[in-house]
Amino acid sequence: MQVYCAGLNHKTAPLSVRESLSFSKNDLQDAILALRGYINEGVILSTCNRMEIYAVAKDEEAVRKGIEDFFASFQTPAPDTLASHLYRYQGEGAARHLFRVASGLDSMILGEHQILGQVREALTASAAVSTPSVPLSRLFHYALRAGRRVRDETDISKNALSVSYAGVRLAQRVLDDLRDRSALLVGAGEAGTLVARALRASGVGRLVIANRTFSRAEELALELHGEAMPFEDVVGALEASDILISATEAPDAIFTREDVAKVMVGRQDRPLFAFDLAVPRDIDPRAGEIHGVHLFNIDDLEAVAEENRRERLKSAGVAEAIVEEELQRFTKWWRSLEAKPLIQGLRREAESIRKAELEKALRKLPDLSPEQQRALEQFSRSLANKLLHKPMESLKSPKAPSHLQAIKELYGVADGEDPDQPDQSDQD
Repeated sequence: MQVYCAGLNHKTAPLSVRESLSFSKNDLQDAILALRGYINEGVILSTCNRMEIYAVAKDEEAVRKGIEDFFASFQTPAPDTLASHLYRYQGEGAARHLFRVASGLDSMILGEHQILGQVREALTASAAVSTPSVPLSRLFHYALRAGRRVRDETDISKNALSVSYAGVRLAQRVLDDLRDRSALLVGAGEAGTLVARALRASGVGRLVIANRTFSRAEELALELHGEAMPFEDVVGALEASDILISATEAPDAIFTREDVAKVMVGRQDRPLFAFDLAVPRDIDPRAGEIHGVHLFNIDDLEAVAEENRRERLKSAGVAEAIVEEELQRFTKWWRSLEAKPLIQGLRREAESIRKAELEKALRKLPDLSPEQQRALEQFSRSLANKLLHKPMESLKSPKAPSHLQAIKELYGVADGEDPDQPDQSDQD
């Protein structure tokens, strides 16, 4: 069995490619079900900056082809073009990649901690469709533990800019002081909420919040001393806004080029800062061609991210060491998983021999008292356990696959139960 990962992210694929492979929370379970048509099981990690699939399988070539066929089924871009954007990891490399992702070490904003919750949600969404196998579940639990340790034990996440906060920083660069500015936030989900809090922390003068569910907009507006607006009025509200930040999960653009052009006519050269946090995008990219419109998307954060990265690179070495430590723990567990069927077979064979030899001895010693019979049975158990101790310890930390095979041939035993089945010894 092998861990396998294939995906693309902000380093390998432009936004136009990533948004064609993006799943909202509402669509994720349907995507997981669709994935089942290509591989037996898998976890989909879909964020604004990455789309990855993790699987555990015996047939590596089959799972690789299945995942890539799943990606290609979206047809945007064409399958041959898509392949050039994909990265692929297997074995320890796949596990290390997930651990680094969960720790914020592979993020655009180094050390950002939102990804840890997104990794957890990816596993939860997969479990809602069907219970993941023990190996796949444990892979994610070890990754989450690595992410928590990096967050708690290093400074890499302290004062870290999330993507949302970086967007507000970008607005300050364009518009300078935000205290006299009016901001329109469209989308009061997790990303939108973070933006709203960042805007308030920056001292923005007026904050208007719109959401498809109006009660959610009202709730967030009350919390942040803002104003709630019906979602249907957002285009008209642009004229009075200096800042537009859109972070919905809409499948199509909410603000067309024509919408923005009409608004800009009446603004008398007052600039509009527009930051599109959505994937797929909420704002027609062509709106950025209009005079006075400063349009940024998720990929425009590199400059802000670079400043943040330099400050936190000092902690990155410690974070990488934690990742490697947790990876070794996972690898040790994984190797014990490979050996578990053989351990079960070895125990079963030893118990069978012990019982048979004990029965022979008891037949030859018919005058033994019940107490003496119990003592003899205890002796036989103790002897069998001591003889098995060193082989068992060796199997739990095999040096190589040939190590397993050598013990199997030496003792003449077959594998035991399916290692995918839950076992209490595998739990934290």
